[in-house]
Amino acid sequence: MNDSLDTCTSNFKSLIDKHSLQKFLIFHKNVFLASLVILCIFVFPNFKQLAFSDGLTAENLPPASVGNRQASLFVKINPPVLVSGQDQDTYALFRLFDANTNQTIEHTTYQITITKGTSPDQRPVLNDFFHAHNGVLKLKIEPRQGELTVYGDRDPFQNALVADPGGEVLIRGPLLLDGGLYHFHIEIFGIDNDRNIFKPEDAPKFDSYLSVGDVFKENITFNNTLYNTTLISYYDKIHDFKFNPTNLVVSWEMPFDWNVSRIKAANIFVHEEFKVPKNFTQFSNTTSFNATVNGQPVLGRSLAIDPFSSENALIIHYLLTKNDIVKLAEMGNVTSGSNNTMKFTLMPKGPEARETSTDLLTDTGGIRVTLLWTPNPPVAGSEAKLLLNITDALTDSSLRADVNYNLTILDGSGKVIINKENLVAVNGTSIQNLTFPESGRYQIEVFVNSLKYEGQAFIDTSRKGVARGFVIVS
Repeated sequence: MNDSLDTCTSNFKSLIDKHSLQKFLIFHKNVFLASLVILCIFVFPNFKQLAFSDGLTAENLPPASVGNRQASLFVKINPPVLVSGQDQDTYALFRLFDANTNQTIEHTTYQITITKGTSPDQRPVLNDFFHAHNGVLKLKIEPRQGELTVYGDRDPFQNALVADPGGEVLIRGPLLLDGGLYHFHIEIFGIDNDRNIFKPEDAPKFDSYLSVGDVFKENITFNNTLYNTTLISYYDKIHDFKFNPTNLVVSWEMPFDWNVSRIKAANIFVHEEFKVPKNFTQFSNTTSFNATVNGQPVLGRSLAIDPFSSENALIIHYLLTKNDIVKLAEMGNVTSGSNNTMKFTLMPKGPEARETSTDLLTDTGGIRVTLLWTPNPPVAGSEAKLLLNITDALTDSSLRADVNYNLTILDGSGKVIINKENLVAVNGTSIQNLTFPESGRYQIEVFVNSLKYEGQAFIDTSRKGVARGFVIVS
């Protein structure tokens, strides 16, 4: 018996750090030995999961087997955009759930390490254990300068901070203090019971690089008139913003690690959003632009123009998927290193391009929508058939899901002429019959509401977003 307890004690010491162990050993010897016996009984079998994402604000990480279940992890940062000086309800949410039933896995203990950026040399802002009896962990964050303080009671067995009945733990300090990319490393320490613990080598591991938008406001001058512009980077902080009034070129830079191996190993998405006032007509009286990233043109689905969401501003979106970024990295004009940047330029192109969009991305970057018109182009007053194929933009593969979506068509003045809601693309495919009242250039918007995966009962709303493009009608 003593040999068995010695072995179990050795195994237990490998599960927790020295600080946790010192606190734990304060407890009575008999309680300690009894807990160790329970621990040895409930250690789980092998379960290994490693998943990456980069540049998103929320996601369901791919499921993996745990016993007779498929477990997936939902991670979310809120708000997706931080605004300096505003009191915002800021939090990071974690939920481990059965991917087949959508049932939350209760009594989950999370080991969470959060660092800013992608450098391996970065010191963690947070590194601690958290236990949620109901399985849903919400780190309520009050960002401020100074030392990081975590409020809550610790479980005597795991030394983990125990969430309140609503699943919440309060944190004050320099976490989500500003926009940029945050690395979340999550290990599942235990599930189902407060005494069920994984062996360290078997603990499910998840890595997610989630972004908080950085808002940059700048007044630019043209012909002695000031115009208020807003630039939002959903990936990392903006610097070196410039405006050249001679050729109407806007440019800026953003930190980016161009290491090709890192890019290929992650689901990366870069989203930049530039808002220019509509009364700056020399810039905004077009929906066609020359845009570049590191000197390479940004075309098609990677540049979305939105003239209607804002009454006072034209919005231009850069939407760069992993494949786009890999191509840029392999062109040889970028190198890996901590001082690398992604450089953007934008300028009006002149007369509107007379072409129909065939390939769109949602503004969240997770969904790709391809469009096929019959006839092409559609003819005013006659019924046209639109085939939509909705796929996973992060992996360039099928979603293996039914997609609930809305379809909206707007004319050149922003008036809605067609609006269809709660449509379903079965296994990502849908056909819609549409009639346009007259010839001209129309905006098409596909709002992705939710996904229902094959063989799974629950509805996934984590990939909501809107894809925008144009259709020319003859």
